[in-house]
Amino acid sequence: MNTYPKISLAELPDGSQLQMNFPDTTWFKTHGKTQQFPTHEHLLSLVPKDSHSNIVKFEDLGLVVKFGRRVTTTEAINLWAVRRIFQEAVPEGKGPYVFIYMKLIQGPTLRERWPELSSADKQAICTDLRAMVSSLRSLRDGESQKIIGTICHGAGEDICVKEMPSVRPFPSRAEFHDWLSWSWRRRVPDSQSIPDPWRVCLLDNGPIVFTHGDLHRGNIIVNATSPAKVVAIIDWQLSGWYPDYWEYCKALFTAEWGKEWRDYIHQFLDPYPPEFETFDFYMRTNGMF
Repeated sequence: MNTYPKISLAELPDGSQLQMNFPDTTWFKTHGKTQQFPTHEHLLSLVPKDSHSNIVKFEDLGLVVKFGRRVTTTEAINLWAVRRIFQEAVPEGKGPYVFIYMKLIQGPTLRERWPELSSADKQAICTDLRAMVSSLRSLRDGESQKIIGTICHGAGEDICVKEMPSVRPFPSRAEFHDWLSWSWRRRVPDSQSIPDPWRVCLLDNGPIVFTHGDLHRGNIIVNATSPAKVVAIIDWQLSGWYPDYWEYCKALFTAEWGKEWRDYIHQFLDPYPPEFETFDFYMRTNGMF
């Protein structure tokens, strides 16, 4: 029987705190003794006042700061959790804005390097991604009551669900699937009178795993030389506890039709064809993308 690492709510940082520092992270060990964070006032002066989400890099400090009204402390807590596996972060929050201070990961994105990569390099990238995703999916919710939602047991932050009515933490796959099925029929007075032939494709018995939720090439940092390898996966804003098929569905749903990348997704994520057809129908019927 497989033994999975678990994380409980009691272990998570308190997202209600105005400031959270993680002194065991690399940035504090390498820069924190001699350098200070850029102030919030300085950061706000660098961007338009009406901007909702911003990313500013400080090469000399080895630091990148993500901040804005739409940046959440949940993303910082996601980073804290996955740092146990392969990510480093130094989060901090304050006021109406959330500021996440992170170690700057050097390197181009996979989207930037993709045209120049050889077939062997692309295969190597997929091998790295499969190992990283496998490690990520090994993380399990340590609470007796499992949920589908954020790592803090809140309503899901995934863009595909967060704006839909009645979104909440779901205590089971069955309840989550019933809600998805209801979502595309909800505008009809008697929604239950409309049959949903897709609902049967979503199995209610299956694992709920920690999911990145936005695995496209722009969120994958690689090295600048050959042989190619993955340096880091970034942007954990949409991450949380989701059914095992969710990562695959999101990655395929956001990949351009007719592009080579779609074919490579199957090399680092196990395919779920019936679930994807259902997901695709639900999302498009709800006006997503």
